[in-house]
Amino acid sequence: MLRTAVWRSPIRGFPTDGMTVVIGAPFEALRLAVTHDLVDHNGHMGIRSYTRLFDRATGPFYSALGLSRESLAADGTTIFALQDTSWYIREVLLDDPLLITAQLVDHDHNKIVSFLTMIQERQNYVAASFELIEILMDSETRRPRRFPEAVACRLAAVRAAHDSLGRPSLSGRGIGIRR
Repeated sequence: MLRTAVWRSPIRGFPTDGMTVVIGAPFEALRLAVTHDLVDHNGHMGIRSYTRLFDRATGPFYSALGLSRESLAADGTTIFALQDTSWYIREVLLDDPLLITAQLVDHDHNKIVSFLTMIQERQNYVAASFELIEILMDSETRRPRRFPEAVACRLAAVRAAHDSLGRPSLSGRGIGIRR
């Protein structure tokens, strides 16, 4: 279902100043078919391939959050993973069509928690889920940094849209932001 997160930059002259941001809830991060290089000796997608695909899916999602590699580099920052958790629910086979969706489930001044779901589209089942907590870091000092104000506002808008989905039932099992 497509929901709208309205976001206007609080920083005058910011490239998207005055723009309304529309983001899917959940966000459709990656769509592909299982290829030979993803299949292991058991004839199904191997565990390392799930991780690779979930990692690939974070790129488009983070770009939509205002955290693309280019924008991070321009700001002298990067993202470090703190923890991830995977759930392998049902196998997927060669040529199976997959959709990976992403949901922002939490954030604070320098961390984000994302929940990704892999759906086998032919039979419409959840094949796997992946939760990830990451932190914004200064590229030079290698110390945590706060999200820029514009990104923090965008995260809040996306979170509001994604909160309407409810928190995934597997989310938070061993991962989260300490408060």
